[in-house]
Amino acid sequence: MGANMNYNGSLIKAIVTLARRILLLPKLLKDPTVKLHKKLMIMGGILYLISPIDLLADPILAFGLVDDTVLIVYIISKIKDELDKYNGKDNNIVLEKDKIIEKVDYKIDDEI
Repeated sequence: MGANMNYNGSLIKAIVTLARRILLLPKLLKDPTVKLHKKLMIMGGILYLISPIDLLADPILAFGLVDDTVLIVYIISKIKDELDKYNGKDNNIVLEKDKIIEKVDYKIDDEI
């Protein structure tokens, strides 16, 4: 039973992470530093989702949503590193890993 609870927790965490990344797509699309091919991939995915043409027809039970879901997950997985840059308290700040200072040793002399 414990393994089932762990699986459910992991599934919920994955769904929440996916939803957060989807909500960050507009910020990525507005960012002038993001490469054009990534923006085109997102726009193509959105057009496919709203298009009446599907690989699997939507009325065929729930199977019609499978191709849409796979496409969303694929696109998000390809740009997840870019999206995660916008996932902070202040979403206007884009962090660059090579410019973050870690483990700084310093000494302050308080004598005048």
